[in-house]
Amino acid sequence: MKLKVKQASRRDAENQKISEGSDPVSHRIVRRLQEMISKGELKTGSFLPSERELASKFLVSRSSVREALSILETLGFVSCEPGKRARVLGAAGKEDNVVVRWRYASRFNEKDVYELRLLLDASAAKLAAGKATGEMLGELSACLTRMKDALRQKDLLAAALEDFRFHDIIVAFSGNRLFKEIHDMNRDAILESQKLPFAHHDQLWEPVQEHEQILRALEQRDPNGASYLMQLHIIRASERLGIKLQP
Repeated sequence: MKLKVKQASRRDAENQKISEGSDPVSHRIVRRLQEMISKGELKTGSFLPSERELASKFLVSRSSVREALSILETLGFVSCEPGKRARVLGAAGKEDNVVVRWRYASRFNEKDVYELRLLLDASAAKLAAGKATGEMLGELSACLTRMKDALRQKDLLAAALEDFRFHDIIVAFSGNRLFKEIHDMNRDAILESQKLPFAHHDQLWEPVQEHEQILRALEQRDPNGASYLMQLHIIRASERLGIKLQP
């Protein structure tokens, strides 16, 4: 009986952290559910508890649970169908017949975002390479290290956030304030586009390798090389989703 009480107290403490931590509540729910899937506590093919039950379990709102489930679907861990409970796809990757819904379909499609990034990020990389500072290179290197650590820990949300941060740093250090404003105005859609390729769990390290190549070009102060490698990175990222871009 004492053991059960201790286990219940531990779970209550963990759930309290979910509702009180510094990260967005939905992100903490994502990490908790992803951990449960990776450890096999939630079996592949099984259904998650309802949104109401998850909200009660984690002491959070249903809207936070709904957002977390949407992120997990984008990352390839669950399949969400309207009016049904989310189904676990497992830690090995999403099933071939599951299509992840693009959250911004009423405004634009995924290709629109990748075409924007192809132009914006490549131009920003070219400008940033010409004025690369030790501060910028240090921030990019640290960002890449955190991305690798997140992947080793199988925290795909953290990896996607570091992926976004890598590009955001380059746009900021390009010195073009309009580039930065456009990037910030479309932050949510750009971040969503950077989560999508992480649903392919057998290709998780490809973005890291591409970032490393971009960083080397920036370290060498090679504007044309940085621009080319950034274009190649965006094209390959889109291809991981089955989207074809024209450079």
